[in-house]
Amino acid sequence: MRVLVTGASGHLGSAVVPDLLRAGHEVVGLARSDAAAAMIDGYGARVRRGDLADLDGLAAAASDVDGVVHLAFRHDLMRSGELAAAVAADLAAVRTLGEALAGTGGALAGSGGALAGSGGALAGSGGALASASGAPAGTGEPPSDSRGPASGRAWSGCRRSPTVDWTGTDSPVR
Repeated sequence: MRVLVTGASGHLGSAVVPDLLRAGHEVVGLARSDAAAAMIDGYGARVRRGDLADLDGLAAAASDVDGVVHLAFRHDLMRSGELAAAVAADLAAVRTLGEALAGTGGALAGSGGALAGSGGALAGSGGALASASGAPAGTGEPPSDSRGPASGRAWSGCRRSPTVDWTGTDSPVR
């Protein structure tokens, strides 16, 4: 599968991108800076320049792949005390990605709260929309299995690396 990863050079992306590559996926990492682009290129992924503020660019990037793992977040806004603006930017990005994937059968998975709180707004993404737990967003259902964001309904074509336990105590993210 061809997978777009937002936040590919970030904390979560540094685990997810190599994992997807090892699983045989073609990964396109969204990069807003030269440093991020160099990091993504270093993983062996393709670089696509852009950021969450460019919704047209996000839509174009999502329409060129089989699925999206959305890990980016406007931490700059959050750190400056503008949490509501950061969440609004994330929700706009999630809606844009979901709309671009709607009707394609493409998957959208992510780690942000906007996915879980979006309810029916992104239901058109082919039933693949899920929260970071792997449960379909807004349904209150438990995950279909315990492999985390890269599994079950969230990402049926990818399996986690044996070195990463997305759900247990040895999770790379605390």
